[in-house]
Order: sequence, then structure tokens, then C-alpha cells
Amino acid sequence: MNAVDWTHPKVLVAHTKMAPKLVPYIDQEVPTLHGESIADLPEDVRGGVDVLIGYQFPPGALALLPNLRWLHLTGTGTDHLPAAGPAPGLLVTGSARVPVKSVAEYAVSALLMLLKDFSALSERPQQRPWYTSQASMLHGSTVLVVGAGRIGQAVVHRLAALGAHCVAVTRTGAVPVENAERTVGVDALIEAAASADHVVCCLPGTAETANLVDKDVLAVLPPHAVLVNVGRASTVEDAALHEALRSGGLRGAFLDVHRVEPLPSDDPAWTVPNLVVSPHRAFAFPGEPTAVGQTFLDNLADLRADRLPRDVIAVNRDESDS
Repeated sequence: MNAVDWTHPKVLVAHTKMAPKLVPYIDQEVPTLHGESIADLPEDVRGGVDVLIGYQFPPGALALLPNLRWLHLTGTGTDHLPAAGPAPGLLVTGSARVPVKSVAEYAVSALLMLLKDFSALSERPQQRPWYTSQASMLHGSTVLVVGAGRIGQAVVHRLAALGAHCVAVTRTGAVPVENAERTVGVDALIEAAASADHVVCCLPGTAETANLVDKDVLAVLPPHAVLVNVGRASTVEDAALHEALRSGGLRGAFLDVHRVEPLPSDDPAWTVPNLVVSPHRAFAFPGEPTAVGQTFLDNLADLRADRLPRDVIAVNRDESDS
């Protein structure tokens, strides 16, 4: 395989929703193709692609690009990538820094929504007593932030500014998280949950984090606790969460991520009381395509300068979580 001329790489964008704004932005710097389906492209076109920009791909899709040298992901997770068949040595960069503020704001908004009982406002005023409220305070409460990578750190920063006492959970707990009153390792998760009022999950999806927030963790939370998940769906044990909500063991939960998306109409989550189903939208904001495009161009500039790309990632690992 010949070395890529990073001055004039052949770039393909395979992202249906983002492409209309992403392609024109990148095309100002480097000519860019758009193909919604890699498999439908002519073989000669596929064979000339050096760089692919996109996110989730069908199984084996990357093998259809024999000269692919660099994959830039428009999203944050990498748990879906192995099935796409990346070749050994493929350079993979990501856009994890793009949605940090948006997701952090969404997580805090979801927490406040649950604590202030905003869902009750959807009822007609005539059908509920005036002046009644089930609202509780975020200020002064202890919030367990599970997963303190970029997004988790941003969540801690915002919650601390609102007067919450934050406990951050990282792999080892060895590196204190700024603005958190305590930082603990996953081995102390149950102990930390026992003294928490609420939980915000910001975990990546890995073998180590699968069902990390399980029935044992949920069981030690107080009945007034609420849980928000803006990380990966696989990190929270669904059945245990549903049971905790049905039995009154938790006050409420807000899930922006789901194991199957879109969430099927017959999924039990739709019938669980006090569970808010959000359609995986925490990351979205109007300037997202431009920000992703700039992230790609930043990494391209690094390659042109013979530097390691600033957003290089390792598959199935969140390097920002200590």
C-alpha cells in the first residue's frame, strides 16, 4: 500500500444526516466525496479512498475500502467499530471533544427536570391541585458522576457550580477530578452510591463497563434518588433499573441512550413509571457539523505537519478516563 499524500488525500464522507453541512465545510480545504452507502459506490471509487469520515457502518463495510488509511469518527463511541472490520494499523481519530458541552448541559437539564418534577406540568392545570409540587433541591445534594472523562468532568463542573456535592468515579480513582469533592475507583462504586442522592452516568461502552450500574448499585441508592444516563446504554442494567422504578426504589430515571435505537415500540421501557425516554439527542446542537469538520481538519493539519493527530483514539478505550 502506497503512502498517502496528506496534501491531497481522497476523502469520503459516509454520514447521511451530517453530510449536507459537513461536506461543504471540509471541501473548502480538501476535495470531498459523499456516499451514503459504501457498498453502492463503484469499485474504482472505493479503491481510491484514503480517508473515511462517518460513524456507524454495516458489518464488514470498511473492508470494501482496500486503501483506507484513516477513519475519522463523527461521534464519540468506538464500541460499534470492530464489527465494521477495520484493518490492522488503521488510523482512527474521533470527535469526542465536539459534544462535551452539549451533553453536559443535557445531563444537568435532565437531572433538574427530574428533581423539579417538570413532567407533572404536562398535566392540565385543572386536573391537579394548585400550588402542589414534588420538587426537590439539587443544591446541597450529593451527585455520583460515574465515568469522569471529558463529558463527566464537564458535568461535575456544572453541578458543582449549582451547589451540588460531586463524587466522581473513574477506573482507579487515582487522579482527583477537578471540582469533585471526592474521586473514587470503580471498586468503591457501591460504597459511594450508598451515600449519594443521585447518579449521572457518563461511561463509555466497554467490556469492563457492561452493566456496571447493576442491581447492587441501584439497591443502595435512596428512594428519592434519580438516575440520568448520557453515556452508553450497556453500562446500566435495564431490568434492574426498571424494577427499581416499578417498586419505588428510585424516584425517577432519564435515559438518552438505549441498547436498540430507535427504541422499539414494544420495548418495556415505554411502560416503566417515572422513566423518561430521550431519543439519543444530548449531543446535538446547530453547529455540530461544522465543529466535527474543524476537528477533522485539525487532525489533517497534524498529519501534514508529520505530527500524531491530536484526536487519535484507541478502539474500545476512553483515554480521557483515568
